[in-house]
Amino acid sequence: MPDQDDFRIKRIQRMLLEMARGNFFYSLEPTDKKDSVASLVVMLNMVNEEIMASFIHQGFANAHNTPQCIIQLSILLDPKGTIEMVSNGTCSLFSALPNEIIGKRITDLLTEASQKLWVKKMAKHLKRERSETVLFLEFMTKNGLLLGKDCHISVFQTLDGSGQKILLDTVFFSKGEPFGTGLPKKSIKVTKGIKEPKVTLTPEDIQMIRDVHDMIINHLDKDLPSLKDLALQMGTNEYKLKYGFKQLYGTTVFRFLTHERLRKTKTLIQHSHLSLKEIAHMTGFKSAAHFSRAFRDKYGQSPSELRG
Repeated sequence: MPDQDDFRIKRIQRMLLEMARGNFFYSLEPTDKKDSVASLVVMLNMVNEEIMASFIHQGFANAHNTPQCIIQLSILLDPKGTIEMVSNGTCSLFSALPNEIIGKRITDLLTEASQKLWVKKMAKHLKRERSETVLFLEFMTKNGLLLGKDCHISVFQTLDGSGQKILLDTVFFSKGEPFGTGLPKKSIKVTKGIKEPKVTLTPEDIQMIRDVHDMIINHLDKDLPSLKDLALQMGTNEYKLKYGFKQLYGTTVFRFLTHERLRKTKTLIQHSHLSLKEIAHMTGFKSAAHFSRAFRDKYGQSPSELRG
């Protein structure tokens, strides 16, 4: 087997090991080859995305008491993009020692597409005394795995007068201990502010809300009826569905639908060769313009820019 194929197999093996450890934040860089290994990479990336979403609910789970493993990626840079400090979590994510990262240019850790995005966007932000932005960046580890994440970037002036600094940070979640899958034995109380009347959610109500959640996930191409009609279909009332869903998933029904549609489009853009028009249609967007506008609002770049 050629050396390049051997390297691709080793990356797949490494990816599977990370997934077995509960780390679903890595992915594999797709190639231009159209062979069985390339197909396996695409499928593995898509499966990984779905597993990660099911574990962390993309931020929607009301997980005050849910055990989670949080890994902080924090990098301090000078205005030229040279790395000056890194967190322990950063070293863990890159499987590297601090001295293997400090002193490098941030672009040395980025994929080619993210390098171009960094140079383009930071040129504007470094002209300001203080600035904040969010960029979706893809990092490449020395094992050939990708780390793609929305990163918060702050440009600020140091107090000692030494000039500008750049702080790049984001958070990754790994599975940690398994999430509970059973229904609670007791009813729970849901409130909407102090003055709102309480809503009692029985185990049956919670299962019904989970059914709504699953229905949305499995039919992203379909429009939902009104909350009133949806509640009638599910055998409950609008008020209980509305506030029960928000308590369990931390957002409204329709915001959840939009978020999941955009998350799915992002996965398909990154890991498939479908046209943007096909992706928009598959995920329930009525027009390419609406899809592009919603995607840019969410991720800070257009679908075509992400595909590169």
